[in-house]
Amino acid sequence: MSSAQEVEPRRETGPALDENADGTPVSTEDARRFLLELQVHQVELELQNEELRLSRAAVEEGLARYTELYDFAPVGYFTFFRDGTIRELNLPGARLLGTERERVLGRTLNGFLAREQRSAFASWLEGTFSGAEPKGHVTTLLGRDKVPRAVEFDATVSLSGTLARAIVVDVTARLELEAQLRQSQKLDTIGQLAGGVAHDFNNILAAMMLNLDCMERDHDLPAACAPVLSDLQGLAKRATDLTRQLLQFSRRQTLEQKAFDLNAAVRHLLDMLRRVLGEQIVYVWKEAEPYLPIRGDVAQIEQAIVNLCLNARDAMGGSGTLTIETSSVEFDRTHTPENPHTRAGRFACVAVSDTGCGMTDEVSSRVFEPFFTTKAVGKGTGLGLSSTLGVIEQHDGWITLESEPGRGTRFRFYLPLSAAPSRNTSSTLPPPGEAQSEQTILLVEDEKLLLAVCTRALRALGYRVLSAQDGPAALGVWSDHAAEVDLLLTDMRMPGEMTGLELAKKIWTTSPTLPVIIMSGYSNEMLHEGPAGTSGYSFLQKPFNSNVLAKVVSQALARVAATAPAWPPPLGRP
Repeated sequence: MSSAQEVEPRRETGPALDENADGTPVSTEDARRFLLELQVHQVELELQNEELRLSRAAVEEGLARYTELYDFAPVGYFTFFRDGTIRELNLPGARLLGTERERVLGRTLNGFLAREQRSAFASWLEGTFSGAEPKGHVTTLLGRDKVPRAVEFDATVSLSGTLARAIVVDVTARLELEAQLRQSQKLDTIGQLAGGVAHDFNNILAAMMLNLDCMERDHDLPAACAPVLSDLQGLAKRATDLTRQLLQFSRRQTLEQKAFDLNAAVRHLLDMLRRVLGEQIVYVWKEAEPYLPIRGDVAQIEQAIVNLCLNARDAMGGSGTLTIETSSVEFDRTHTPENPHTRAGRFACVAVSDTGCGMTDEVSSRVFEPFFTTKAVGKGTGLGLSSTLGVIEQHDGWITLESEPGRGTRFRFYLPLSAAPSRNTSSTLPPPGEAQSEQTILLVEDEKLLLAVCTRALRALGYRVLSAQDGPAALGVWSDHAAEVDLLLTDMRMPGEMTGLELAKKIWTTSPTLPVIIMSGYSNEMLHEGPAGTSGYSFLQKPFNSNVLAKVVSQALARVAATAPAWPPPLGRP
């Protein structure tokens, strides 16, 4: 019985390893076959495990790559529903909202928009889900950090129509650069207009000033006319200053280039500023370096500083602290979006700061526009800062502005530093003399009134005058009277294609020693149409009075008579 009980359990668990299912003995061959099958299955399982491991590694690698591309992309990725509820976004998208990603999931985009822009965004969102032609939408995001960011949404809707996926790009810097470009283009356009107006106005002023000089020399006029003439002379001078400011803004004002110390120029202004601005202002003068050599027009740089100080006085209401600082700075890279004018090199910097009322961003963006002013009517022309900008840009520099309401204003302008001061090579011109008998001037001026007035003024000085209104007419006069003409006095801008300088060059081909005076209200930079140093002319800045006209003409004639230069004649300046 005990033996039977031991065998019974073995039957319940299946046949023995050395038996088949029917109880027959297992042959050695069958055992080997079973073992081989087990080994094959084991290898298959190992291969399947390896495939699974490789597949899992590939999935993990793909997920890591997706996460890297998604969360470290240079733009924001948003997924949201039709009502604007955020379903998913990447880390840059969260940064655009100024908070962590987990805190914005499930919230609507509407809550992150400026209030005045929500309606426009809702309309764009509805159009996007309604199947309208895809287009970008620019709006402003206000995140939890309260920093406004201009962004552009570009979205596509999923096939199900329930979700939209959008690329969101921060375009704040781009919009600022576009605004700066528009401002620059606007200022260039205004500058061209200002230069054109100043040119025509200078002709009118020149005629007025010459006529006033003529009347002033008339001893037959009643004594009661003297104060009237004096007032008119003063008004003409004020008008001349206004046109000069316009030309400075349009960068067409003549520059008297020479090397000088910027610190010395500022120190020279301090006493004058105290007299002009008043004693109620506290003046602070700081110079970081004792010597700042630059090259330019001293008078215009000084005027630019005075304009900034006058602007500071008005902003402070006549009392406060005015700080003028000079220093040298070096930039080692080109312009940045924050300051597009910056370039590499060493520059002298002048900073003018005040403790006044400051300016809003809107006012700051317009202060350099000509005729823009926040002062009451009759209290300012709106040309001070615009002419300052023109002067600084003429000197190859730029201006920056920092201001905030209630915190004052600071202007900084930068000018290239010179390696070393150069010697002043300008020669002293002889004083004006009396007109010699039979000296003849060929006068060319397209403005009829100015032509007539100049003719009378020159004849009153004792000269004989031959006149013409344009280049071709002047060449005709020259062909008939070349042997008689001692000097050519011509306007630069005339109708037709021939300028005053081109007329002079044609005449110089047959008479290379003929002295030439070119009149213009623009800067003499527009006169350098030929190779540098080949233009032998004197320059007469419009508007001018009789004394200036007499001086320039007599000096030009005296120079040629004294030196008899070879062609081309040397460049002379009044």
